[in-house]
Amino acid sequence: MAKTLVLNTLGSTTKGFSLPASDTAASAFCAAMLDGEYVGYTKQSESGTDSGITSYHDVSIQIASSTGSKTYFGFLAKAGVTDVEIQTALVGKTINGVKADTVFVTMREVAVGA
Repeated sequence: MAKTLVLNTLGSTTKGFSLPASDTAASAFCAAMLDGEYVGYTKQSESGTDSGITSYHDVSIQIASSTGSKTYFGFLAKAGVTDVEIQTALVGKTINGVKADTVFVTMREVAVGA
């Protein structure tokens, strides 16, 4: 089944979501339903593999700016990555319109197949 990742921006807020639809169907949905700017991304190819992976980190991020703005997101990281490496990679970046002055990283190791 086709899948399209949509990023919708309205003012300083950006939301991302996945539609189980082709690029054409997703574009029609966005034109009818969304205000602001939006862009759709469809899968063009695959890279990487999940074979041979025995564990990974389930990571939750909270980013806070010195002005009090916050944003949250999560991802699955390689098992060898540390919270300090993630924090260092994000500090100073602007994500979802929030400058990462402070980065809180919560992660737990997950065994594949457990």
